[in-house]
Formats: sequence, C-alpha cells, structure tokens
Amino acid sequence: MDWVTLGGILTTIASLVGIAIKLARDNSGLKAEMKALSKEREMEHASLSSEHKGLSSEHKGLSSDHRGLSKEHDALSKEHASIKKDTEYISDEMKYEKMARENLYKNSTKAKEILETMDFMKEVVLQNSRLTEEVGRLTVENQELSKSKQNNELDKVLRILGRIEGQLASLEGYRGTEEVQVVLKRVESELLELNN
Repeated sequence: MDWVTLGGILTTIASLVGIAIKLARDNSGLKAEMKALSKEREMEHASLSSEHKGLSSEHKGLSSDHRGLSKEHDALSKEHASIKKDTEYISDEMKYEKMARENLYKNSTKAKEILETMDFMKEVVLQNSRLTEEVGRLTVENQELSKSKQNNELDKVLRILGRIEGQLASLEGYRGTEEVQVVLKRVESELLELNN
C-alpha cells in the first residue's frame, strides 16, 4: 500500500468518525428538543383539560338555567290554560244569560223587574271586581309605603280605604263584599301599625 491510498483510507475513516460524532450530537439535540416538545404538549393538555372542565361547569349552569326556564314556561302554560278555561266559562255564562233573558221575556210578566235585579247584581259583581282590583293595588302601595315610611302617603291610602268601605257598604245583597271588607280591614290595620 502506498502513502496515497493509506492517506485516503485514513481520511475516509476520519470523515466517518466525524460524521458519527456529528450524528451523535444531532441525536442528543433532537432528544432534548423531543423532551421539550413533550413537556410543552403535556402543559397544553393540562390547559385544555382545565378549559374543558370550565366549559363543562358552564354547560351544567346553562343546563340548570334551561330547566328553570322550562319550569317557568310550564307554569305560564298552565296559567294560560286556566285563563282560557275561565274565558270559556264566562262566555258560556253570557250565552246562557242571553238565552235566559229571551225566555224571561217570553214567559214572565215580571221579566223587567227580574232583569233589572239581574242587571243590579251584575253591576254589583263588576263593582266588586273593581274594588278587589283597588284593594290589590292598595296592598301593593301599602308594601311600597312600608319601605319608604312616608306617613302622609299612609294617610291618603287610609282615606281611600275609607271611601272603598263606604262604597262596599252601599252594595247590599252581595256576599263577596264581606270578603273584600275583611281584606280592607286587614290592610287598614297593617297601615295603622306602620303609621305608629
């Protein structure tokens, strides 16, 4: 073997050793990079897990809100059905009253007197309804007045209650007015307690 061949072989061996060392360094660098990427991925996974838990709890909250709205909707549906039933009942009663009036005109000599009595009773019912609404409104006002403690407003409400009681006293022969009077007396006593 001559020196040129030996030099070529040694150069080749040195090149191969250099390449092997470079590959070993590259491998260790890649391993370090892989570890860093693996840690980064674990951190992202933990972050996504916590976000998932947060979204899951929000979903549960929204689900409970939906159930609450569903219950409110059911309650409104029941109330609507009740109002519809009451409306149908009132309509049927009005039709029945119309037929009864026609029969009275045909069959009774005292039809006018009976119809006037019926009209009076209807007016009593309507007035009682208005007074009941007034009592409800006054009850709400009473609650507002108890919050603000304005004595002059209490005096006004007491005067209004007195007028309503006077109107109720003029409606003889209607049983529902007694119930309204009881409510008015209770509201009046509550107002007097607040005034003291």
